[in-house]
Amino acid sequence: MKRVFRLSLLISILSVLCAGFAFAELRNEDPIEPRVKSIAQQLRCPVCQGETIYDSHSTVANQLKDLIREQITTGKSDDDIRTFFVARYGDFILMEPQKRGANLIIWAFPVIALLLGSLALFQLLRRRRDNVVPTSAPVANTEDLVRRIELLDP
Repeated sequence: MKRVFRLSLLISILSVLCAGFAFAELRNEDPIEPRVKSIAQQLRCPVCQGETIYDSHSTVANQLKDLIREQITTGKSDDDIRTFFVARYGDFILMEPQKRGANLIIWAFPVIALLLGSLALFQLLRRRRDNVVPTSAPVANTEDLVRRIELLDP
């Protein structure tokens, strides 16, 4: 029993120490890091192309993060840094395309697709409604139906 208690106490002390070191590491973080993260999450990695510069672990992405840090320390604004990357790599570097020019098609496509789909569904439902046979059609004479059935007997 004492052995289990000692083991539990040792694990608790180690957990507290690890948490303390992690907290100290967070406190010592560079003050420009949140800004670097914000900008790097808006830019696409030229190598990975499906990831942001912040998420990518490629050498090029690390160099671009260093370039962002450099530009932040020189006093450039976030918009200036993004403009620098767009001038260097084109609009492709942006994770979210700008809402101008040919990119408007990208932004307008979901709305246009929704409207066209709704219109097609409306037309389909209207045609179905027009083709439905009314249920209040006059019922044939029962004697006539019985006679027809008797004629079908083998």
